[in-house]
Amino acid sequence: MAPVRVLAAVVLLSLVAGAARADCIDEEMAEKLAYKRRRRGSIPRDFVKELRHEFTALGGWYVSDLFEGTYVVGGAYTFHMTEDTGVEASFLYTHSKADVVRAIEDGRAVTIRDLFAPATFLAAELLWYPFHGKLQLGGTILHFDIDLNGGVGVVNSQTSRGVTGIGGIGFKFYVNNAVSFRIDVKDFVYVQELLDQKYLVNDIALMTGVSVWLPFGF
Repeated sequence: MAPVRVLAAVVLLSLVAGAARADCIDEEMAEKLAYKRRRRGSIPRDFVKELRHEFTALGGWYVSDLFEGTYVVGGAYTFHMTEDTGVEASFLYTHSKADVVRAIEDGRAVTIRDLFAPATFLAAELLWYPFHGKLQLGGTILHFDIDLNGGVGVVNSQTSRGVTGIGGIGFKFYVNNAVSFRIDVKDFVYVQELLDQKYLVNDIALMTGVSVWLPFGF
């Protein structure tokens, strides 16, 4: 009977050792899966946008199809429903720089009353953030987002009063939990009427801005 007992003991030890190895492998796999989930971004981001309000002061350069380039200033309010989506309302002010208009006026013998006419834009847009990233500046990690945006607006100027389509791309760089810098490139598509002719124009605005986020403490 002794050999039978020895054999039974060996079999039992083998089963126990196999179970222990299986437990170790299971723990190893669980750790690897958890690590992969962390790498995919399941860890909360340092800067939270969801359910927050962004107030922005904007300024930059406006390039017109029919006039010369000039400054543009304005402001925007953005509410972020989620980390990846938001809605924005903005107001922009610029003017028609007149050198090109004078040349056309001389050639057509038509008088334009105001050669420094103001132009304003009111816009409502949807924002989508397809990319979240970070970059290292010296010993500092700077988080940033890239957004695509589009919507409609109303333009009011001497040469155009009506609806404009708007589309663009934006970059936001987060300094801390309450302040960010942004860069926006926007395309305004609308109809301008100049010297009895109508033109479909694509005016481009390149702007930078500083944003304050509420509520604080995120």
